[in-house]
Amino acid sequence: MPDHEQYRPNVGIVIFNKNANIWIGKRADIKKLCAWQMPQGGIDTNESALKAAIRETYEETGIKSIKHIASINEWIKYKLPIDIAKNKWNGKFVGQMQKWFLFYFFGDDSEVNINSYKNPEFSAWKWADTKYIENNVTEFRKSVYKTVFEKFEADIKNETN
Repeated sequence: MPDHEQYRPNVGIVIFNKNANIWIGKRADIKKLCAWQMPQGGIDTNESALKAAIRETYEETGIKSIKHIASINEWIKYKLPIDIAKNKWNGKFVGQMQKWFLFYFFGDDSEVNINSYKNPEFSAWKWADTKYIENNVTEFRKSVYKTVFEKFEADIKNETN
């Protein structure tokens, strides 16, 4: 039986620093405690996934001082809870399928600006380890983040040693 469910093409971004901590932002539109996530966003028409990841990084974090380290080329899918899926994107998608990118941040924390766009995605940000992130993201993202961290773990260690 064919899969007729629609997933929104998207990029996910892991940004790590010299201490091997990962950038996360607290979603501005969710009041729950477990509302932290890494940057992500849609891929524009005729835009490569890598260019989308660089654009989304800047739009959501203000960060420009990044070096591309690795990518996960296969799509990683997740479904949104039904009540969210019905209201987002006019109900067109059941979730997102993402290509993930790993970037090393070599700048200064003063570069981070989560308010550079008129509708900021995040209300706060911090550097955190993978365990903290896995424990403080929405339930429907947990397995995706676990997979992504496992795939990028060696690359992060190699770059920070």
